[in-house]
Amino acid sequence: MEALKIREDLENGREKVIKLVPPIAIGKTKVKKTKRAYRIWIEGKRLESAQFSAGEAYKIFYSTENKSIILCANEEGERKVTASRPIIDIHDQTVGKIFNEGDRLEVRYYEHGMIVFRLEGSS
Repeated sequence: MEALKIREDLENGREKVIKLVPPIAIGKTKVKKTKRAYRIWIEGKRLESAQFSAGEAYKIFYSTENKSIILCANEEGERKVTASRPIIDIHDQTVGKIFNEGDRLEVRYYEHGMIVFRLEGSS
């Protein structure tokens, strides 16, 4: 139930509550730059563990203040996990306002549909 409260807090702009619940998994990825934009790409069973199954909709929250990107599973979300298998591909200029090309990111997967991207080694 705590994770559901955290998602509600996130949607209301209260990001600091993330530290209250431990993640169910932690992974790593890297920021890449393409001709068009910046890209963060993740896939696999960890997505499904965090309730991001193939075809699921989600919302994305960008925080330049906290240097993070937060995804929340949400049926009204404007983005979707790839339909064929669980892949999330965030490909836009806003990623470049938070992270730099080549930055190594820690990916924290939480129960009840939440994923957080932060610079590796940040708290």
